[in-house]
Amino acid sequence: MSRRALLAGALIAALMVAIGGPRTAASDDAAVAFVQGIGNEVIAILSDKENSTLAEREVAFRGVMGRGFDIPTVTRFVLGRHWRTASEDQRAEFTAILLDFLARVYASRFDAYSYGGEQFTVQTAIADESGDTIVRSRVSRPSGADPVELDFRVRAREGSHKVVDLYVEGISMLLTHRAEFASVINRKGIDGLLTDIRARLEAPIEAATE
Repeated sequence: MSRRALLAGALIAALMVAIGGPRTAASDDAAVAFVQGIGNEVIAILSDKENSTLAEREVAFRGVMGRGFDIPTVTRFVLGRHWRTASEDQRAEFTAILLDFLARVYASRFDAYSYGGEQFTVQTAIADESGDTIVRSRVSRPSGADPVELDFRVRAREGSHKVVDLYVEGISMLLTHRAEFASVINRKGIDGLLTDIRARLEAPIEAATE
């Protein structure tokens, strides 16, 4: 190999590091395995439509999210600046019902787009400047529909990993709900938001797909 080729290769490698290109550190490998496990669980839930009800699949989704997501971090972020002004009782209730709310929303959404035979595949992992790892993945659908692109923001937590955000087709789950909740709070206050969430949870789960 010529000296010029060697220099060109070194320059390309340096540029990939500078722009945060894909990396293969051991921590990234662990994050990839963690996300692949979550994806496999979700696909298994969606693939069991003939033997389960939507309510049962919602419960299964809740279990996956409860184990895999950093719920305390998600809870504070989506309430935003209103977390500081919320009372202890309001914080406690919001924390208690948020996971149920998220499980219902995403169980119904993914269920509606599932036709059977979907495959979840991790594409790459990128180390973020914040110290998190962005695990890019894809759900391929045999129906011929376009694949769904999912990016998981994963954070190391005491020897394990937790998801702190999920991007669906580039749209942040946390930012979407933060904006939604802020809009409700601005009109109805925190108690109004809690009332709205409770109402959605008390409604038949089939209503979440409408």
